[in-house]
Order: sequence, then structure tokens, then C-alpha cells
Amino acid sequence: MDLSVRTRTLRLRTPFRIAHGTSTERQNLFVHLGEGIGEGALPPYLGVSIREAVAYLQRLDVASLLAADPPPLTHVLEALPPGPAPARAAVDLALHDHWAQRLGHPLYRLWGLDPSRAPLSTVTLSIPDHPAALKPALQRLDHPPRIKLKLGSGDLHHDLTLARAARQATTAELGIDANGAWSLREAAEVIPRLAELDLLFIEQPIPAGDPDDWHRLRRLLPRDLPPLIADESVRHTDDVFALAGAADGINVKLAKAGGLLPARHLIAVARALDMKVLLGCMIESSLALTAAAHLASLADFLDLDGMLHLADDPFEGLHFERGRVTPPDRPGHGAIPRKEDRRDPTL
Repeated sequence: MDLSVRTRTLRLRTPFRIAHGTSTERQNLFVHLGEGIGEGALPPYLGVSIREAVAYLQRLDVASLLAADPPPLTHVLEALPPGPAPARAAVDLALHDHWAQRLGHPLYRLWGLDPSRAPLSTVTLSIPDHPAALKPALQRLDHPPRIKLKLGSGDLHHDLTLARAARQATTAELGIDANGAWSLREAAEVIPRLAELDLLFIEQPIPAGDPDDWHRLRRLLPRDLPPLIADESVRHTDDVFALAGAADGINVKLAKAGGLLPARHLIAVARALDMKVLLGCMIESSLALTAAAHLASLADFLDLDGMLHLADDPFEGLHFERGRVTPPDRPGHGAIPRKEDRRDPTL
């Protein structure tokens, strides 16, 4: 069987601003392997080019991946050669999909998980230019029960003003994500003030790089804060061990981790260290979001709203209703091309 690799541009409904910059579109990888399909997001901060990811995929020994029917999934995935996490994620999702389809069950059932136990997902608001922009944004989203507000405008006072305005504008549960925008001094200054807003969590307050900075930050902060969640600081299980005792939890994303299997490893290590788990996403289609939804019941927090920001989502799969995320009951991960896209050769 052949491995088919395509890229596709995913356009956003509106420009999406975070501390790293503003996006209007992204190019993601899509992989067909056996009966399975997978996706890998390529956000700039991962530092992986499309050319690099495609070259990795084209070097794979496809015959060995699908030599058995169904394949011994864990052994096959653990034998993948080292390479870019988004490319490995695309293969991992496709192989999980193929494996579960051959066995005739959805992934969550094969893992013995109950989707009804998943927490509500947040819906993410990008950094607004002005506090007055928050109310119309919330109205467009039909006032979801959980919101994640992006901060990191470059002005600490403006960030705090935005957070306070969001708290006044909604009764929803509120999380904050700075995407590493604050220095240690700024984070130590603003986090106690943000804690007064009754937050779900505060995500990636300081830049990724040195895990000791998280421990330095923790020593500067008072007790009884919302959970501090590490995102960009966590890619591998070694990172989780390094952050134990400083970060309260980790954000697990399939493209960052390298797929569903390494995501489950990250979750297991976090649980062993008594850390919380936020299951998050990149700018991705419903393909990747549906695959992630099968893990949702293992998380304390969810942020699986990426497909809601797309102008033209090429896939359908998970059901998202006011933060309640439900994977489809089809065998595999259950994501399929939308009817209008089923004749598209890139899918």
C-alpha cells in the first residue's frame, strides 16, 4: 500500500492574534496510509518546515508499517525513525485510524475510555485590540460556558485590563494563555492580580527554554493560585519531569507530542507526578481534533475548538456543542472528508 502525503491551506474566519504573532491561514499535512488518514499541524514555534516534514514521510518504509493486519500498533509506532513531531503525528493518527478500522471499533472503545466523562472544552478568544471588542466576540460565539483568553499584547497593563474586561463581560469559566509573553518579573507581578479573577488556569506565562525558570517563578509566587499550565515548555516526557513541582500541569497537543501514542505517554507521566492535564490543539481541521477527542476523558481541561476558527474545515467528525466534545462512534478516529471535499485529490 502507498503512503499519500498532501498539504492543504486552512483559512481562518478572522485573523487570530497571539503573543507569537497573527495568523490568517496555516498549511497542514494530511497523510493517507492504508485505510487511515492523519493530520500534522506546523505552527511556526515548532520550527518544522513543510519540506522537512514531507521528506521524512516520503522516507518511511510503508510495507513494514502495514505488514500485519491489523498492525501491532504500539510496536510499529515505537519503531518509527526519529523525525519532526508534526510528521510523526500525521503518521500516528493515520495508523491509529487504520488499526481501529480494521478492528471495527472507535479508538476510545479500544482504549476502554468513556467520552461522557470528558470535561467541557474552552473556546479561545484571540488577543483583542481593545476591551470593547470582547462583548461582540462573545456574542458571535453564543456565550460559551468556558473561555480561554489569549494575552501577551506586549503591554502588561493592557493584558490585565483585557482579563478584567473579560471577567466583567461574561459569567463563563475563564482561562488565560500568555503563550510565553511575560518575563519572570512580569509574570510574578501579574499572576497574583489575575488570580483575583477566579480563573480556571493560567497557561505558559513565561517563555519556553529553561525549565529552571519555572521553578524560579514558583518561588516568587504566593500559594493558592489557579493552576499554572506549561504548553510550549513541554514536548517530551523529560520536560514533564523537569517541570514537576513548578508547573501544576501540562498542555498536551498531538502535533507537538508526535501523535496519540506519545500524547498518552505524556498524560501518564503527568498523572504519575500528580500534575493536571490540559488537552489542547493547534490550528487544525476536524481530523486532528476528532482524533484528540478520543483522549478527552483523560484530561482535566480541554481546549479542542480549533475547527471552530476555520473558514473551510475540510473534515467532519467530533460533535462540539457548547463545550461538550463527543467523538463519532464510527470505527477508527471517525473523521471523514466533508461531502463537498470527497472528490478533492488532496484528501
